[in-house]
Amino acid sequence: MSLKNILNLTLPELETEIISLGEPKYRAKQIFTSLHKNNINIIEDLQGIPKSLKEKLSEKFFIAELRLLEESSSVSFNTKKFLFQTERTDKEYIFESVLISEKERNTICISTQIGCNVGCEFCATAKMGFIKNLEPAEIILQVYEIIRITGIMPTNLVFMGMGEPFLNYGNLMKSLKILTDKGGLGISSKKITVSTVGFTEKIKIFADDITSEENLNLRKIKLALSLHSTDNGFRESIIPTSSKNRLSDIYEELVYFYRKTGSKITYEYIYFNGLNDSENDIKRLVKLTRMVPSTINIIPFHPIDFKLNSPLDIFNKDKDLNNLLSNKNLFQFIEKLKLSKVTVNLRSSSGVDINAACGQLAVIKSQVNN
Repeated sequence: MSLKNILNLTLPELETEIISLGEPKYRAKQIFTSLHKNNINIIEDLQGIPKSLKEKLSEKFFIAELRLLEESSSVSFNTKKFLFQTERTDKEYIFESVLISEKERNTICISTQIGCNVGCEFCATAKMGFIKNLEPAEIILQVYEIIRITGIMPTNLVFMGMGEPFLNYGNLMKSLKILTDKGGLGISSKKITVSTVGFTEKIKIFADDITSEENLNLRKIKLALSLHSTDNGFRESIIPTSSKNRLSDIYEELVYFYRKTGSKITYEYIYFNGLNDSENDIKRLVKLTRMVPSTINIIPFHPIDFKLNSPLDIFNKDKDLNNLLSNKNLFQFIEKLKLSKVTVNLRSSSGVDINAACGQLAVIKSQVNN
């Protein structure tokens, strides 16, 4: 019989397993706390558990780990990127996570897939293609390993790393339940953001799931939409899946999400000079932000080490961060939105010098070979 990864289990699932072993239910919470709060990664080291139960656990379960292959530190920002490798699988996989420290905020950017099957033209992860959905354990271990490595406890989690979270929905939900469980890290749902390019019906389902009675710990999770254009035609050219997930349908679901959760919507908007900054773009963005309370995060385009299709390839040549952030048209665009009473922020390019900024995460062949 093959061993199960115990870190894939939510507390209720672990309780069921413990009872099936003929042990009292309360033992599950002790084990869960050791695993998810105290970061224990060896069954023999589980705290407050009798030897006989540890032996039973060893016959049925293992505790997964991630192997750190490489840690990169930004020179310009207080940002670190981590290259992890999975273990105890039929094949070894590698992927990236990021820790961004700003003032009193320590944000971990979490990956949910290795590669991605959405195909966004501006994203390095998309250029990898889809390789694997990460298991719940592989998702939460990014947080645990970064805590182990750095000694830094995260204040915020953003599911904005490699992959599309809603295309790994079941494992996403499990990881959220585990990370917010008060028996573990107990991270407040107010400090968690899940990002998506938008899929018809998925946002509604997510809203229903995080507000259900069984998921009270998830109720305040925030949603970010990778928008990047309010024009269906241009958006389809840079986000292929949007051809089957029209903006009008996505907007309806965002209204549903707000009414169900009461949480503001965040729109992520990569700025492409001359392509998504027209007066009509501004008018549509203003109208969009009037639908429900929302914020627009403007993101400078971050060059990636892949060939882009026209018309985006012209933006992929200038890798000087100072030039990215000194574009007067970008600031004029932001100012026009502000004059229309839109809440808008210019997102930091933290980690752009180590390919850790928005859209830059990717595992390349040289990393695999090393």
